[in-house]
Amino acid sequence: MSAQIYDTLLWEYIQNPWDRWLSLDKIAERKFNYEKKSFDSLVKQQKLSDFWEVDLEKASKYSAEDVYITNKLFLQQKENKVIDDKVLKEIEIPLIKVLENIEITWVKIYRDRLKELWIIFENEIIRLSNSIYKEVDEEFNISSPKQVWYILFEKLWLPRWKKTKTWYSVNSEVLESLAKEYAIAQKIIDYRHFSKLNSTYINWLLELLDDKDFLHTSYNQAVTTTWRLSSTNPNLQNIPSWDWIASEIRSAFISRFKNWKIMSFDYSQVEIRLLAIMSEDENLINFFKEWFDIHKKTAELIWTTDRKVAKAVNFWVIYWISWFWLSKMINISVAQANDYIKKFFIHYPWVKKYLEETIEFCEKNWYVETIFWRKRFIKWINDSNKIIKKAAEREAINMPIQWTSADIIKISMNKVFDFLNNSDLKSKLIMQVHDELVFDVFPWEEEKLKEWVSDIMENILKNKPIKLIVDNNIWNNWKEAK
Repeated sequence: MSAQIYDTLLWEYIQNPWDRWLSLDKIAERKFNYEKKSFDSLVKQQKLSDFWEVDLEKASKYSAEDVYITNKLFLQQKENKVIDDKVLKEIEIPLIKVLENIEITWVKIYRDRLKELWIIFENEIIRLSNSIYKEVDEEFNISSPKQVWYILFEKLWLPRWKKTKTWYSVNSEVLESLAKEYAIAQKIIDYRHFSKLNSTYINWLLELLDDKDFLHTSYNQAVTTTWRLSSTNPNLQNIPSWDWIASEIRSAFISRFKNWKIMSFDYSQVEIRLLAIMSEDENLINFFKEWFDIHKKTAELIWTTDRKVAKAVNFWVIYWISWFWLSKMINISVAQANDYIKKFFIHYPWVKKYLEETIEFCEKNWYVETIFWRKRFIKWINDSNKIIKKAAEREAINMPIQWTSADIIKISMNKVFDFLNNSDLKSKLIMQVHDELVFDVFPWEEEKLKEWVSDIMENILKNKPIKLIVDNNIWNNWKEAK
């Protein structure tokens, strides 16, 4: 019989995912009024490079305190009968083993492709620099906001409209607005884009590769406020995908098996499908059943030909942003945004009913809940301050959907891991990014992997009016498999 696993921090995180101070030091102080020696005071404040340099006696006392507080916390949780909590026991604890396995499996990178991209981007940076200098008849530091401000607003006298404490802003919003009429603003945007790709991503990834060209990321299970996973060194969630140039970085993520492939399984419109399931709105459910493009269908209903506008309106409901911010997002008037929302609710009446009932439930009980029993307490939902109350209402509406989505990908990982362990497959789960699972496929295993993983992921929710849908692709690298 294998040893049982338990994690005291995970329970604290389940209770308080918004708490930025979930360290053992802070928990000891808050729960037991015990001032524990911190890692920083032992290492960073002593200007040491790592824990192994700490004096043995001090290191022993620090380690003993860790054990003492952890055990004290476990006994308290056991006494409060939380160690059998369903979220902890059925989702988070099993996930520990899955993440351990992913971390020691690693991700193979084609180093030469990263170097090739660095050269391409660097050449583009040089070309843009020369073009900008020629246009203004002057060389300056394009990476300096202050110098860009001087060139645009003092030398060229471009329109000024967003002032900071010291000068007019040259942030992305300002430049994008100027770029509609002035080519130099677009060139500066492009220069920043390519510079960021090289400095923030290419250089960063190259530094992190080991001598066999593998990345060794670390997954964080108790960090985000949304209960989603995050990763560090590198943060895989931040690997670019927003345009074809940036997404080329993903083409360097390849299979470790010679001349073989990467396979991606990505939930399709999972949050909008959850909205349909949780609201039980017949129109929304039927559109999914009939395989309509839900954004195009919403576009028809709110009388717009722009699918992007309809997509923004669909997500407005989930994230409950204001009419003002919706208008800013899709560059329309507030009145038009308001009109779109009214039409949305006319055609999806049970969605409106669900949102209203969610807020009413939270006002009465001070919490909302995911499909998988995870609670989010919002005790300020009845605050007399309208701004605080509106923020609380946004949380109450958003959390059940967003956090159910987070639970779904975690449960998928647990079930897929069990499947791989109990099969004869040699393919490996190598990444989890947003709503996507990525596999390094062993030769000739793709058909069986596709069949089983798709079936697992699409059937996480049982006895619901519609299924979850997973998009699946396989190719020579992660970009092409996306």
